[in-house]
Amino acid sequence: MRWRTTAAVLALGFVASACSGAGHERGFTPAGAIAEQPSAGSQDVAAPGAETITVAPGLQVQIEWPSGLDAAHTAMVKAFGDNYAAQWRAVGSLGKDKSYLDGVEDTASQDAYTWVRGFVAGKFSARGLAKLYSLRVASVTGRGAEVDACVDESGVRVTDSTGTPVADQPAWTKPPKSTYFQVAAVRRGDDGTWRIKLYRHAAYPDERAKECVR
Repeated sequence: MRWRTTAAVLALGFVASACSGAGHERGFTPAGAIAEQPSAGSQDVAAPGAETITVAPGLQVQIEWPSGLDAAHTAMVKAFGDNYAAQWRAVGSLGKDKSYLDGVEDTASQDAYTWVRGFVAGKFSARGLAKLYSLRVASVTGRGAEVDACVDESGVRVTDSTGTPVADQPAWTKPPKSTYFQVAAVRRGDDGTWRIKLYRHAAYPDERAKECVR
């Protein structure tokens, strides 16, 4: 089963600096400091606060939306959060809900599909609560941007098709690997929609992952 992807650096032309799925160990080390967050516009359209979304029976995603974002930055962050929830919705539906593919393209599309397919092929699902927080727009270059976040999946349990937790839970459900730093490279398409082109993350014992621990 493939869990979360790994890599050395984020290297897309539209991103100034460097869920999902993975069968590899998480060995990504961020390359230096993240660029400063661009200043927000004068129009504050963000709806800050925690939102808990039920994506399937017994499976929820909690997203802590940041405050102080303008319309453009809100759309970038929302693309990240919505796709994270949509991937879990796909897992909870045993692969029937494919709406998560609408929010990804290129490498991110391949990784997301492989991750969801890992559950479906093994006849697994999930229960519990996954958390996404500390969302921020780290950099913007033209029609591309980098969005960073923290993820805590310690509240998730992998189940069999009947909803019963499996005896041997994967390492990513257990501390310290259950909390990690996630990066999404997003790009605005010709239709005005922001989609994720690439996912990368840093896992414990990387310092950025440690900073995500509450």
